[in-house]
Amino acid sequence: MERIYHPYWKWEDYKDGFYNNISGSLKKELTDKVVEMFNDEKETKRCMNLVISKWVYSCEHNLTNPAMNKIAYIGQGACCLYAGIPSTITMSAWSLLDLEVRNRADLIAKEVLEKWINKNNNKQLCLNLD
Repeated sequence: MERIYHPYWKWEDYKDGFYNNISGSLKKELTDKVVEMFNDEKETKRCMNLVISKWVYSCEHNLTNPAMNKIAYIGQGACCLYAGIPSTITMSAWSLLDLEVRNRADLIAKEVLEKWINKNNNKQLCLNLD
């Protein structure tokens, strides 16, 4: 798949707070939400699938980037859509999850990524500055 670029102002993840900075009591609250979502298999699947259905430009930009950890991006995106959780909080909360839960989440993300790739495999390299 060829690399697709979009400017940040088109990224849905940016608009949804994926890159926000959070501190204080809200950070603890959102960390708990990460654990809550990943411990619910059905909710994890739902939110990961939302990433690829709602974030068209963000997924094109990030999931065609060969340097991107695509599995992590889908999981972090799922948390953002679940409760407005920035990616940095999801990254720090990941170690709080049981290994079984992390492995299950990775498998779900791989399935979601494959679904996205199969749907978008014919997209061509572009730079869209609209």
